[in-house]
Amino acid sequence: MEAFNIIDIYEIIGIIASGFVLISFLYSGEWKIRIVNIIGSFLFVIYGLLIGALSVYMMNGILIAVHISKLIKLKKESSNQEEKN
Repeated sequence: MEAFNIIDIYEIIGIIASGFVLISFLYSGEWKIRIVNIIGSFLFVIYGLLIGALSVYMMNGILIAVHISKLIKLKKESSNQEEKN
């Protein structure tokens, strides 16, 4: 059995990232979807940096920021609802 070379390891990171993004769509509940998608996007940032693909790491970096801002907004809305009750 041959040892993995560096290209294979990069590809494995990309496959794992794809798996997290895919799994995020199987969840219900916005929090779970966004958290799992953040993990996948973070792995895609690493993958994109490793292979030198600006479009991959830039887009996924932006997605992480979007997901985090949406989670902050959800948290604030949830806090506001609790204050009203």
